[in-house]
Amino acid sequence: MTWLEYAVLGVFAVAAAIFGFRVWLNRLRQSALDDSDRAVSGKRIVLREASANLIGMRSQGLGAVRGNGVLTLTERSLQFVMWLPRRSFSIPLDSVGSVESPTSFMGRSKLRELLQVNFADERGEADAAAWVVRDLQAWTGALNERAGHRS
Repeated sequence: MTWLEYAVLGVFAVAAAIFGFRVWLNRLRQSALDDSDRAVSGKRIVLREASANLIGMRSQGLGAVRGNGVLTLTERSLQFVMWLPRRSFSIPLDSVGSVESPTSFMGRSKLRELLQVNFADERGEADAAAWVVRDLQAWTGALNERAGHRS
């Protein structure tokens, strides 16, 4: 084989790997969307982002798993279903104390404003979670409106 044939073969191998990775990510995303649909079945979806990036949850500390997932706002709750590892949690809107837009959360920064939701957990203790979302203004407005806060 000539160097040109090796180069062409290499380009095809890289393209196949990238294609396979994208197919795998799309399947993870769709599976999380399906799980989210089941969890909010019968509820009106106000906002949804299939690729929200969880920066962290204060109660879980710095070692907590972070990652992409489906963030769904209904009339009564904010739900997150992580792509991998598959984890989920729900925050009742009546437990939300405030919504903020800091540029960092727990020492982590994505060089843009984040959606930070401050809430009381099931024991009534203060907690917070933060995400990177595409339309921060829409999320903060919808959360504030439904949680009974002023923007």
